[in-house]
Amino acid sequence: MLWKGRVRIYKTTDMREFTLAMVEAGTVFGEMALTAQQLREAYAQAMEPSELSVMRRADLERLMLEKPEVGLQISHLLSERLRRYETRLEDITLKGITARLASLLLLVVESEGVVTGDHSLKIPTHYTHHHLGTMVGANREAVTRAFGQLQDEGIVELRRRLIHVPDAEVLRRRAEENGHRDDRG
Repeated sequence: MLWKGRVRIYKTTDMREFTLAMVEAGTVFGEMALTAQQLREAYAQAMEPSELSVMRRADLERLMLEKPEVGLQISHLLSERLRRYETRLEDITLKGITARLASLLLLVVESEGVVTGDHSLKIPTHYTHHHLGTMVGANREAVTRAFGQLQDEGIVELRRRLIHVPDAEVLRRRAEENGHRDDRG
């Protein structure tokens, strides 16, 4: 259970990283321990000072039996994560980098976006192009080009190192494109 902070869950293969999830305070991670599956070579990295607690599988199962609402909450969490993973898998296999980046930014805006005084949506976390690249399956340079393209199209803005989205619907439409306008890299 992550009580405070933010944690990145990632895998490494052949000296490349792929970010599986960014976990926010108030949620759980490491739930693969509940299944017969083992998530091999997966790591957790605190992205800011964080506080967490660890629960053994047997204790969590007992808690779920004693309080079924805990089991329901975990199933809702897992369903939402599965939806996000399916979206990202579809993006990586079917879309160009700019559309993949737009889709990722849309997911991030939906989960952590804050409405600003000018009615744009702000992502309050600073994401580097490297971190964004590990989330969309591209290198930093390709993400820099894709982000520049989204800026040129007026879909995103960078203000004080934070990403702003003037119109989420425009971002959604760009995310749904299959990459005909950009490199599939």
